[in-house]
Amino acid sequence: MLLPVLLLVGIGMTYAENRLAQNMMDDLEELTQRLQREVDLAVVAQVEDVRIFSRSPYIQSAMVDFSAVYDVKELYSMDYQDQQDRYWSYLAFYAEKHGLTDLLFVNLKGDVVYSASQSDLYGANLTHVDYSGTAMQRAFQQALWQMDSVIEVGISGSEGFAFMASPILNQQLIGVVVRIPAPSTIRQFLTINNDSSKQVLSIYHKDSDGGFNELFGDGHFDRGTLLSRILSAAYLGRDFTGSVNEWGGAWLISARALPALDAVVLVRREKSMALAAITDLQFSAWGVTLIILFLVFLVSRHVSGNLVAPVKELSDNLEKIARGDRHARSQVERQDELGALATQFNGMAQSLRSTQAQLLQSEKMASIGHLAAGVAHEINNPMSVVTSNMDTMHQYSKIYVQLVDMYDRCVKAAMENDRIGYEDINRELVEFQKKEDINFVNHDMKDLLEESLAGLARVKNIVGSLGVFSELDKSDEQLVDLNECLPRAISQVNSPLIERVKVHYAIDIKQPVRFKYEQMCKAFTAIADNAIKACAQKGELHIRAYQCGPKTLIEFHDSGTGMEDKHLVHVFDPFYTTRPVGGGVGLGLSIAHSIIEAHGGSIKVMSKLGKGTKVQIVLPSSGKAA
Repeated sequence: MLLPVLLLVGIGMTYAENRLAQNMMDDLEELTQRLQREVDLAVVAQVEDVRIFSRSPYIQSAMVDFSAVYDVKELYSMDYQDQQDRYWSYLAFYAEKHGLTDLLFVNLKGDVVYSASQSDLYGANLTHVDYSGTAMQRAFQQALWQMDSVIEVGISGSEGFAFMASPILNQQLIGVVVRIPAPSTIRQFLTINNDSSKQVLSIYHKDSDGGFNELFGDGHFDRGTLLSRILSAAYLGRDFTGSVNEWGGAWLISARALPALDAVVLVRREKSMALAAITDLQFSAWGVTLIILFLVFLVSRHVSGNLVAPVKELSDNLEKIARGDRHARSQVERQDELGALATQFNGMAQSLRSTQAQLLQSEKMASIGHLAAGVAHEINNPMSVVTSNMDTMHQYSKIYVQLVDMYDRCVKAAMENDRIGYEDINRELVEFQKKEDINFVNHDMKDLLEESLAGLARVKNIVGSLGVFSELDKSDEQLVDLNECLPRAISQVNSPLIERVKVHYAIDIKQPVRFKYEQMCKAFTAIADNAIKACAQKGELHIRAYQCGPKTLIEFHDSGTGMEDKHLVHVFDPFYTTRPVGGGVGLGLSIAHSIIEAHGGSIKVMSKLGKGTKVQIVLPSSGKAA
């Protein structure tokens, strides 16, 4: 009796397995066909978007303008900055709206003349050997050859990248526009979803070696393997639906070509899912399963309490140390290996705290040493002059002492009516005057005193400027109206040239900005002072403030003499100045740089000799100091 029953159950289970597997195959094939149609429609829509975008007169004008100012030897020229300011808002908004990693304008030579994200691609040449065989180069070349919009797909690591290119025509071919969507955007328009039901949807792209790489994962099949042959057949139009042993088990797969992406879509499900219904017939196994689960639960509780919890505490403390919390300490008190590990961890944490304190002290001492060397050098020059003048005046003082002594004797002889003594002293005074040249001493003494006072004033100015560094963290942030703050800062510029320089304001920020008012005013004043002095006899200073996404931008653009590159790289160095002695101590831009960085912002200087200088300040809109 038992054997026939077992035989019938076996036949029934085999039939059920085959039927479920066939249903699963049919579902897979239908799903793959639907996915192929959806991807084709999505890709066609994206390619059509870039075609429409490239035919815009505004984009054609931008391509012409960026090509005209592009110079590989001077990528960030003032002319380029002007064009970037002109087109920045529209192109940056377009890239953000469409979820692009970058938006490129490429001339016919392959030079990237504009990058919306200012990435390393700006200034690159797509025909260079570094881009040989890449999807980006293929997209650029295909757009030129086909004179139509195209899409190419490439892989970097586990990420997939799409490059959509379209030629730009303005009565004739003038370049190519390339859109680079973010990997997350590509996933969205390909509608690929990997869920937890052991069903996986993947897209594979053929590489140069004849193998296949997964676009959004780390899957790879070398040429000649079973999966590679299946994908190659699907790539050539021979669809496949069947069962394979791969990925550590048995899977049902369906593969179809994706001509729009020059790739293959592969849908796979774990084969055991088709047989899951058979387990419903095995009710008797549930009792054993529940007993086993109960025993496992008891064992896991015991293991968790004795092993997992201490290890988790150590792991959490390691994460705290990795985040910079050097005061983490393990509270595990055991006599076994875990206890020894906890003791070693506490010792390591103590050692790290000590090492960190030493490093911080070393960095502070190095910074102090660098600043002290600069201060010593700057103060030494005027103090050397003062010391030399003091030595000379000390010699002159001896002459004045002798002269005063002769004067007293002369007055005494006159009062006592001592004619002979008076005449002797008078002759002695005449000889003394000829010998010492009293007129020269008088004039030289005045010059020495004025020169010494000027040197001491310069020392006082240097020391006063250094005091700003110690006040960076003393004031509090507040909401500031730039319409009031910037004019006030300009009015504090102490320069006779300010009356000859015309200042223009373009403040396009309606809401107050949060920062430390007095400190930022000092930074604005220092920058404006440099700009006004650079204008020499006559010029203009344009001050602009506007919002760019989450950032607040403030720009000072003067029409002055500009700077050479050799001076431009040192503008933020303390005590660096190109002015003659007495024209400045070289701390203005250094102080401005420190103040702006303390607010979590950045400052950049662009200059061209003979055409002026542009200083750009970028502040976080929150105004939160770093």
